[in-house]
Formats: sequence, C-alpha cells, structure tokens
Amino acid sequence: MSKTRTVVEILNSSLAKIAEIKNLYPINNQGMILRYSKELSDYGQCIFRVSTKDPVLTQFGDILKPHAYHVRIKRGSETMWQGAIVDNTERNRNYIEVRAVEYLFYLDKVLIRRDADKPDTDEDESNFRVFSTGTMAAAVTTIVNNAKDDLGTAHTLSGMTVGTIENPDYPKNFTDGSTPPRPLTGAWSFSADVTLQYDYHSALFLIKNFGNYTNADFELTNSLVFNFKKRIGNRVTGITFSYNTVGGNIIDYNVPRFGMRMSNEIVGIAADDEGKILHATQRNSTSVQTNGLLQTAKAFNDVKSKNPLEVRLTEELRLISDPEESPINIVLNEKAYPLGQYGLGDIIWIRIKDHIIDFQKERRIIGMTVTLHNTGRELVTIQTNIPPQDMLGAV
Repeated sequence: MSKTRTVVEILNSSLAKIAEIKNLYPINNQGMILRYSKELSDYGQCIFRVSTKDPVLTQFGDILKPHAYHVRIKRGSETMWQGAIVDNTERNRNYIEVRAVEYLFYLDKVLIRRDADKPDTDEDESNFRVFSTGTMAAAVTTIVNNAKDDLGTAHTLSGMTVGTIENPDYPKNFTDGSTPPRPLTGAWSFSADVTLQYDYHSALFLIKNFGNYTNADFELTNSLVFNFKKRIGNRVTGITFSYNTVGGNIIDYNVPRFGMRMSNEIVGIAADDEGKILHATQRNSTSVQTNGLLQTAKAFNDVKSKNPLEVRLTEELRLISDPEESPINIVLNEKAYPLGQYGLGDIIWIRIKDHIIDFQKERRIIGMTVTLHNTGRELVTIQTNIPPQDMLGAV
C-alpha cells in the first residue's frame, strides 16, 4: 500500500493555488525538507526551502514574497496546514528559506479599539478599553469583528467569519466584591466587580487573556472560521503513547523538571480605576512542604478588580508549582496512532519507563509538529501540558 504523499502548494492572495513545490531543498543535514506546527489557542508555523534556481520560480516568478503569497500543505485530499508567508529568512545562491504562519498571527498585528473620551471627565479614556458590562462571548465577538473591519477588505482576514462563540463560566472559587464575599457561578459576565482594562494591545493578546481567565480555547480554522469555546478537545479513551514497552510508539522523549522557574507562592499586584493598589496571594501548601518556600510577585496592568487577579494567580501557580509537571514532549514512530485520531486540546496517556525515568500520567496536547524527511518518512512531535482539573472528570 503506497503512502499518502505530502504536497506543498503556493497560493495567491485569494487563496487560490498557483503552483506546487515539487523539489523541496533540505532544511538541515539530516535530510528533513519540511516542518510545520499547530498550537492550541495560538498560531503554528511552517518552514521549508526552495532552490533559488527551481523551475517553478522561473515559470511563476517571485511567488515567495512575504504577506503576498500563502502556503497550503496537503496530505492526499486533506489540508493539514495553511498560512501566510511572512519571512524569507535566507535568500542565497543555493536556496530561499520560507517561513509561514497560521492566520491567527494577523490578529496579533491589529490593535484593539479603545474607548471614546468622555467630555465630562478629566480622564483620557481613549487610551484604554474597559470591559465592565456584558458577557465575555459578546466581548470576543466584538473584538474579532472590529479586527476584521480594521484590517480592511483587501486583507486575507476579510474572509474571516465568526463561528461558535461560547460564553465560558466563572472559574472555581470566583466571588464578588462584597463582605463577606459571595460566590459567582455560571456564565461569565463583566460587572463593577469583574472588570478588565487594556491599553494598546493586539486583538490576539486580549483573546488569549480572556482564555487565561476562564481556561477557554480558541482557533481560526483553515476556512477562516473563528471559534471560541469553553474547551477544545476531549479526554480520549484508548489512546496511549508509550516508550520501552511492547508495541511502544515513542522513539524519543523529553521529560524535564524545571525547578528554576518554580514558585509555590505568588503575590499578585494590580490597581483599580482609582489607582488603589490591589493585591492577592495564592499558595500551593503541598509544594511548600515538599520543596520549601519559593515566592515571586507579578504585576497585572489589565486587572481592575480582585477577582480576576486571583484567577490569574491560580492558573499560573498550577503550571509552575511542581517541577514534575513541566511541559512534556514526545516523538512518535510509524506505529503510533495517525494524525486525526487525536488533536489539539485532547487528553491522552503517556507512559515512559526508562530506567530511573518513570512517567505515567494523562497530559493535554497543546502543540503538534510534523517534520518530513526526503524519503517521505514523517516524524510527529507532540507537546503536552498539565490538563485542567475540570477536564479530568467523567470520561
């Protein structure tokens, strides 16, 4: 049975195919000719090289110009990756190196609209965008549509549409500003007690920030449909990636322990609209008992009330309070489950038993990188992180 061929296509500004790159130039000394990645709630990247004297450039001209042309990677009839060319990092007598990025990149190149000045105040509201009313879903929809309009009708993202926009829930232990505090549950809604403020930031920065507060995920599909969801991915049953076992499908791995970045007590600092200093502290007592006290302090200029400040600290502490919970990377062999049976956001099992290294945990897929060899062999690298606790409930 023949292997499905991977094809690199160059597209014009209308995303119509111009040409196929049939002779990819090696990107390293190991014979790799293509590498592309996809990231959860972020844009992936792609790199390949074309011979400076490749006939396709003679026939079609300079079709590798940044922001003028695009890349589509197909395996058979399926589109695996698509994005805009942004760099020719090298152009020499041997080859032109092309770097492309997925289209979420462009949401990082358009600033949010700020509020209009109010004539009856001394404040300069036009320096800020304040979110103090409405749902998060409505705010995300407005941010995306404003970005699309500001980029203009000639831009690639003029074809972007808004798809599924879910309103995330308040995080666990979220409270209002009363004394004693009352719990806030259900769908996120901005208010005087739940306020966020931003200045000269990009649309992508804000959407990522909203995701940080609520553990929500987002994507811009190859069809330019923007989705913002409570969760992307599932807790997948029956899929285990293993090393050093019968039927193992991992050929290499990296299970680091990052202790230098560790903190098990974080003090967060912010200021409300009147300049009053807000502070909150989050501590992982188990980590303090095991590793000793490791403190740090962080300032947040977007936070204008204590609730969001505590949420940010809780999420950061989850990722840095235990060296055993560092990001884990695995490289798969041809025996592994094919792409499509798992995806970004999914939770899978990783089992590594290699002498002193014994790692057996569920992890969430936050990135995937595919590298193609000139023999046609593909290597898939999966980047993982700690799953959010609410994804580890019932399967």
